[in-house]
Amino acid sequence: MDAFDTTAAGNAGEEAVRSTLRALRGDTISGFIRTKNLVYFGKNFQLDFLVLVPKLGILVLEVKKWKGTIKATSQEEWVQELDFTTNRFRNASLQVLRTAGLLMQILEKERLNKWPIRPLVVFAHDSAKVLKANGHHSPQTDIIRRTMLPDWIAENSLDEVFYQFTEQEFESVKNAVVKYTSEYKAP
Repeated sequence: MDAFDTTAAGNAGEEAVRSTLRALRGDTISGFIRTKNLVYFGKNFQLDFLVLVPKLGILVLEVKKWKGTIKATSQEEWVQELDFTTNRFRNASLQVLRTAGLLMQILEKERLNKWPIRPLVVFAHDSAKVLKANGHHSPQTDIIRRTMLPDWIAENSLDEVFYQFTEQEFESVKNAVVKYTSEYKAP
């Protein structure tokens, strides 16, 4: 299935992930969807990528093109250290969990919630170094670099599970998501 892309140019990180996903299309993934801003019950969000994986279900990717050293924890903010500068960003694991939850609600409302949904944070910059906290401070989701995506999908796929993801199902999911595409609305 061809990718549905409502993002005009996309950023470089998402384009790199898109290229990786195109290479996986076939046996590994059935297709993927990208969106602009979606609004569901007054909540804005964007699907960087919704990936249909026959041996996994729906994979929701949050793509970050951060470089430097990223310290990922369960806290509200993550720290990026780059060239003697420290920056703080929203926790990307919490962001992708929120996105996956809103997607699940949309699919539920459209009577399409029949696949498991798995959130994943993907760092697209090749030089990103991600340090993940351990124990009760560990991030809420898996976090990988873009180059690790094929192996991550293979390691998390289940041989005893197979979701067909027909062209009709792909179109139904795409149409359900498009229905909620809207300009950003300030909360």
